[in-house]
Amino acid sequence: MARYRNFDGMNGAGTHTAPPALDDVRMRRAGLKSALSGLELALASPYANRVDWVTHVRDSLALVHEVWTRHIVETEAPGAFLDDLVSESPRLSTPASRLRREHVEILETIVREEDRLGAPPEEGDGYEAWAEATRVELTALLAALARHRQRGADLVYEAYAVDLGGGS
Repeated sequence: MARYRNFDGMNGAGTHTAPPALDDVRMRRAGLKSALSGLELALASPYANRVDWVTHVRDSLALVHEVWTRHIVETEAPGAFLDDLVSESPRLSTPASRLRREHVEILETIVREEDRLGAPPEEGDGYEAWAEATRVELTALLAALARHRQRGADLVYEAYAVDLGGGS
């Protein structure tokens, strides 16, 4: 799974003691990555079978929504991970604020796209253009989520000199 790389912040024994909250971060990252992979697979399937495609994409996006909401709560609640991180390293308050803003922006996109998927046009009534536009929007969402995950990993590294691992 995830790996540690210890570069600085070593304790007297020559090892870095990572905050226990990082294990929770790793678990959230793995859950989010799994949900994103599910959405990516759903989007990549042929949209010619309207009912199956819409259902699969809608269900996959609902899972992303659930995981994303949990991520927001577990990182932004008072005294939660971002508060702890900024308390430990006040110099990181600006990038932490950026992550908080992205949480809202990404959640708004998820909700907007769920609404779109809730009312697909009938086949022949612009369904193909709608499906292609939905694919474009949700692919952009996947890219935004990937960038957010990377910024979060970079922030953790800046605070604790711990590499969360690209695969988590």
